[in-house]
Amino acid sequence: MYRIILRSVGNPDFGQDPYQPMSPTEEIMVDTLQQAAEAARAYIVRHDLGGGNFPSPRVVKGGQVVARISYNGRIWLPPDGGWRDSDADDWRRWREAPG
Repeated sequence: MYRIILRSVGNPDFGQDPYQPMSPTEEIMVDTLQQAAEAARAYIVRHDLGGGNFPSPRVVKGGQVVARISYNGRIWLPPDGGWRDSDADDWRRWREAPG
């Protein structure tokens, strides 16, 4: 099973506090990465979130981050060498999952 934690943040572009959630956090268990992407999109729609409100959630399996989901529902696999959140350009190395 995969675990995904869905959350939101305020978008400072709209005067919202980026340290305050815009919706409740939800932890969801799914069987596939596609289901994780569908759960993320449903969360976005349900809470009327924009791209600036939705930090890319990590998808975890067996304690390892195996993917991330972007606002548009695309599934991203870890770059070679793993995720480096401290690197602002880390997202440029993400690999899209075959669809």
